[in-house]
Amino acid sequence: MSYRVRRVRRGLFAVAFASLVVVAGCSTGPSEKELSLLEERRMAMEAAEKQVAQKKAEKARLERQLANEKAELQSLEAKLASTQQNLAGDQ
Repeated sequence: MSYRVRRVRRGLFAVAFASLVVVAGCSTGPSEKELSLLEERRMAMEAAEKQVAQKKAEKARLERQLANEKAELQSLEAKLASTQQNLAGDQ
């Protein structure tokens, strides 16, 4: 085969393949099944986002509680040290 014949065949094959891709890619729109699946996924996403927000709020609450308890522990340790120092001074 000559170079031109191969080139023409390749060109025709490329055009046929491109038209097949274009025709296969075009559709009338999503089906009812696809729409319901999309709605289910949207609802699942919203539920997951809500759960993430709840977990973040719970984490913030627990971090505040931990900070308060650490501050109370530090205060009690200082009071204990002061009390022990006062007892040692009395003896």
